[in-house]
Amino acid sequence: MDLAQMAGWLAAAAAIIAMLQKSNLRLKQGLIIHTVLYGIHFALLGLPTAVVSCVIALARITLSIYTRSLLCAAALIFISAAMALALSRSTVDILPLAASVVLTLSLFRFDGIKLRLGLLAGSILWLIHNVYVQSWGGICLETCFCLSTLWGLWTMVREQNEKPKKEICL
Repeated sequence: MDLAQMAGWLAAAAAIIAMLQKSNLRLKQGLIIHTVLYGIHFALLGLPTAVVSCVIALARITLSIYTRSLLCAAALIFISAAMALALSRSTVDILPLAASVVLTLSLFRFDGIKLRLGLLAGSILWLIHNVYVQSWGGICLETCFCLSTLWGLWTMVREQNEKPKKEICL
């Protein structure tokens, strides 16, 4: 196995562990580790648009731990769009940008179930990109990311439904 694919597999493992976290903070900390490994993977594959998207993602995740500012999210979306348009060589190169927009809004504006739904949408866009560029570790990563996100969503919804409902007495 070459180094690029190994980094992709490690990124997949980090993402799965991150998505199984119920704490939003631990989820984001795990995503930071995942993003660094994913960026290394794409750098070794020679995909500059995906690398830039990962660098921006690293900033996005880190900043979202400290702020929920819509202005900050908008600035990151603008930077993502500018970089993607400058570096794009084909239509498929736009998919990481679309994922970046979805993920930025999700990380800055949502918590809990809505956050995870946004992460799932972004992951699906990355999965399509990875299938096209034949990133085997990335395909595994995003497939596992989607499955672990769905599992996390299912457990959160189940726990939410198991909480006793308060009766209203009139």
